[in-house]
Amino acid sequence: AALTLISPALSLTHWQALFADPQLPQALLATLVSTTIAAVGALLIALLVIVALWPGPKWQRMCARLPWLLAIPHVAFATSALLLFDDGGLLYDYFPYFTPPMDRFGIGLGLTLAVKESAFLLWILAAVLSEKRLVQQVIVLDSLGYSRWQCLNWLLLPSVAPALAMAMLAIVAWSLSVVDVAIILGPGNPPTLAVISWQWLTQGDADQQTKGALASLLLMLLLAAYVLLGYLLWRSWRRTIPRVDGVRKPATPLLPGITLASFLPLTGVLCVVLLAILADQSTINSEALINSLTMGLVATFIALLLLLLWLEWGPQRRQLWLWLPILLPALPLVAGQYTLALWLNLDGSWTAVVWGHLLWVMPWMLFILQPAWQRIDSRLILIAQTLGWSRAKIFFYVKCPLMLR
Repeated sequence: AALTLISPALSLTHWQALFADPQLPQALLATLVSTTIAAVGALLIALLVIVALWPGPKWQRMCARLPWLLAIPHVAFATSALLLFDDGGLLYDYFPYFTPPMDRFGIGLGLTLAVKESAFLLWILAAVLSEKRLVQQVIVLDSLGYSRWQCLNWLLLPSVAPALAMAMLAIVAWSLSVVDVAIILGPGNPPTLAVISWQWLTQGDADQQTKGALASLLLMLLLAAYVLLGYLLWRSWRRTIPRVDGVRKPATPLLPGITLASFLPLTGVLCVVLLAILADQSTINSEALINSLTMGLVATFIALLLLLLWLEWGPQRRQLWLWLPILLPALPLVAGQYTLALWLNLDGSWTAVVWGHLLWVMPWMLFILQPAWQRIDSRLILIAQTLGWSRAKIFFYVKCPLMLR
């Protein structure tokens, strides 16, 4: 679908019209600031929590509570932050002098995304940190007197580098292209590049739609620039890792990480409580609510069915193309979907919306299901086969219960 955006990029005149727009510089600056804060903030929060709690029972309890935040939609989380911190919000009534000034650079947007995406980053790293080898090595380093930050710098980061790189790529791609949260918390005039691109794409003027398509491609170029910058920073950091020579640094305080670990899962609960308190039931559109719930349930059921079939009967080797919707900015893909829906005369239909959701629901569900699927003990499958169980019976009575755990 994203290939439908390439044709406008072949004209120099179209690019000149885009860069001549007076809104572009400020929108680009707000996008870069908010994305950088979101990525760096999420990484910092996750590392502080890992240093403070892992390994140990507190880490296990924190991981069990992470779904409290992961399950909250981004829009609901952003709305709660707006109602809490904005001018006229709950905190404004008690601390009016601490109301932040007009946010032209998307700082509040970046901070909100950092908190939300840190839970996603911790969820990914938790699967890697569950390896017994890492736990044993950290215990040895602790017993030799090395600080937790030395363990993180010399052992954990090199070990989790592949998973961390993919997670950071997904966070940067999402932060660059997020539209709904940016409308709620981002700057208004001009907005972020993703919002202004979406506004251009949804206008009836062909020239504006072309500018929107080029702005979407500009988001892809920004993602490539972030990838290159991250790679260079990683190479520079690797050169700073010394050989293990027995040098010990003084222990660092763990209170910030412990505080963040305690507060982070609760932000999802606080979000729901705040929205429930401030919601006016008389303004609820029951038809829109039922529509949203139905679409969400149908998309989830279809994705779950397809993914279970894929995991059971699909190819065993990794299919990297399945992760592209997570690793690429969402806006160019949505614009491509919208163009295809127009061609098929499906725009605005219930089917088109569910199809649009499936493009992201499936890889996210696969991201959750695949680690549990890979941890299934093959010896249990072998025992069931020796008892004469069919493949379908093994799937329903062995694999599914193990995945539910």
